[in-house]
Amino acid sequence: MSHEQDKTLADGEDSFLQITMKVKELNLKVNLTYGEDQIQDNGMDGMLQLMFIFWGVIIPIIGVIGLVGNILTGIILFRREMRSTTVYFLRTLVITDTGIIIGAIMGVSVISITQLNQHEWLFNHVIYPHIFTPTNYFVMALQTLNVWATVAVSVERYIAICFPFKSINICNKRNAYIIIGVTTVFSTAYNIPRCFATGYTVCGNNCFMIITTEFGQSYFYTVIYSGWLYTILIYVIPLLILGILNVLLILELMRMRQRRCLTNTKENTEFNMSIVLVIIVVVFIICQTPGLVAQFHFLDTVFLMKWTCVSNTLFVLNSSLNFLIYTAVGKKFRTLLLKMAKNCLCRNLYVNVSNTDRELTTLTTMKETYGTGVKLDELSALNKPDN
Repeated sequence: MSHEQDKTLADGEDSFLQITMKVKELNLKVNLTYGEDQIQDNGMDGMLQLMFIFWGVIIPIIGVIGLVGNILTGIILFRREMRSTTVYFLRTLVITDTGIIIGAIMGVSVISITQLNQHEWLFNHVIYPHIFTPTNYFVMALQTLNVWATVAVSVERYIAICFPFKSINICNKRNAYIIIGVTTVFSTAYNIPRCFATGYTVCGNNCFMIITTEFGQSYFYTVIYSGWLYTILIYVIPLLILGILNVLLILELMRMRQRRCLTNTKENTEFNMSIVLVIIVVVFIICQTPGLVAQFHFLDTVFLMKWTCVSNTLFVLNSSLNFLIYTAVGKKFRTLLLKMAKNCLCRNLYVNVSNTDRELTTLTTMKETYGTGVKLDELSALNKPDN
């Protein structure tokens, strides 16, 4: 094998290892140990192509649709009519979902596309090594906040439905803001070690390479923090809580339906909002559970990489589906969305009608001024400004 072929193969392996690092951190977790395993050349090419299909094609499509849906969701949720304590948590979810989509596209989609073309040196060897650590921290912090905001809103719904009298003192705006603030501070602080686990070094002229720091290679970071703590705090505990609360909430909603105790508008609204949340949590569990499987390091490396391609795609899908759930199930959300769309259409129609009326008025005035013998097209020509 020639020297140039050796260099090309080495560059390809370095590129693959960089993506592997990102795979484990972005779901979003890559504890940098899988890169030690040697993968055959043809397996590396196939893996890059698989990453391109999932991360370079599917995730951007899902992400763009999700961003549009999240923007519309944010517009509705931040309206004055949406003021319940549940909505405060849902606002947090839509903000974190939007950030996760953007971070995932920046973190894995772009690099999975450019890695197939070694001529894209500017992004692969200059831009990406510089944005890897902050992007990873950004997405991981948002993931933590998103997970625990989902848990918080589930607890709030459970209390509101199962203990309606106690919920008056517990489920209020002040407590909602406190919980959101605490989870935000916790998510920000908990993920700070990730900023010191990776960095970059110079590998040539205008060439940089992602490296694992001494702290990132330590037993505390790789096993305790990035292994056990991440799995327990992001997957095991939240999924257990959400599963139990969701079952209890579904049972209570079924009992409420059987008792036909939805006697007023407020109770119907609470019931519908709880149904929306149940569906959101079910989708959340389905999309997040594959990420839990990806934490099992005893699995085959190639299989684990393929599985992570799917789990990360589901991770982005989960952040993109809530608009569809709100629209399909949320009665108040759907009503406000249709009202907003109607107002936009009516406003555009009014502007068009006003412009038409103004033109007709101008033409009529000019006709009266110049006489009835002037043709309509001549009046229009007179009404046009000179060049």
